Amino acid sequence: MIPSSPHAAEVFGQLRVAVSRELDNDEVGGLLDELMARGWRPWQLRHRVGSLPTQPSSVQDAEIITAHLRELLEEPSPQARWDQEKARRAQERESAAREAPVPAEPHDRDRWIAVIRSGLKGRPRVVTPAPMRVRPDCALCQGESDFFVRRDVHLCARCVDLLAAGAVTAERETGT
Repeated sequence: MIPSSPHAAEVFGQLRVAVSRELDNDEVGGLLDELMARGWRPWQLRHRVGSLPTQPSSVQDAEIITAHLRELLEEPSPQARWDQEKARRAQERESAAREAPVPAEPHDRDRWIAVIRSGLKGRPRVVTPAPMRVRPDCALCQGESDFFVRRDVHLCARCVDLLAAGAVTAERETGT
C-alpha cells in the first residue's frame, strides 16, 4: 500500500499502526503536503501530533489528528514566524541606526569640552614640571659637588682626587 503523502511515514511513524492506517487517506495526505509547502518540517508536525491526547479508538485518534492538522493550516509555520521575527529585528536595527546620534567632529568636540570645563567650579589644574635638583657646592672649590661626605660637606670629583693624592688637606671644623 502506497501512502497518500511522501511525508506520512515521517510524521506518523511513531503512532500505532492502526492509527497510521486510518490516517492513510487523500485528505490527510493533502493536508500534509499543504503544511510542508507552507514551511512546516516533518519533525515539527510529528511533535505536535505526538503531543495530542490519545483516544479510546484508532478512528477517534485519526479524527483528532486530522482536525489538528486543519488547525495548523490556519496558523503560520515556525519557519514563517522565524522569518517574520528576523525581518522585524532587521528593521529595528535599521531604524535604530538611522536614529542614532552622529558623533561630533574632533574640533567641535574640543570646543564643547572647553565650554564644559569653563563652567566647572574650582581652579584649573596646572601641571608644573618637577624642579631641577641642584647639587650643593663643593666645600673646597665651590664647584658642583659629586660626593656626599656628611650633611654639611660635599666634594667634587677633582677635590676628592686632590685629597687622595695629598695635595690638599682638609681642616676639621669643630663646632663649639
